[in-house]
Amino acid sequence: MLFFQMAVFHLECSIHRRRASGLSVAREQLDATTSAEAIAVAEARFVTLLAERAGSATLWNDAGQIVWSTRRFIPGADNSVTHADR
Repeated sequence: MLFFQMAVFHLECSIHRRRASGLSVAREQLDATTSAEAIAVAEARFVTLLAERAGSATLWNDAGQIVWSTRRFIPGADNSVTHADR
């Protein structure tokens, strides 16, 4: 009988709101057996949360190491980098 050790990962997604200024932030805990599995789940969740909006996501493990991150811009929108984004 095989037992797989589950690891804890943390996903944080910052999504730009459509009609109001500011961000909506989602923080979730993911349990996965590998980093690759956690990344696949995080990518799918990020796409669902975005719903045609701009945003960014970061996934890190319990040790605080960043495992995956991404950013999505909306074509035709003002995607200029601000001082806070550097």
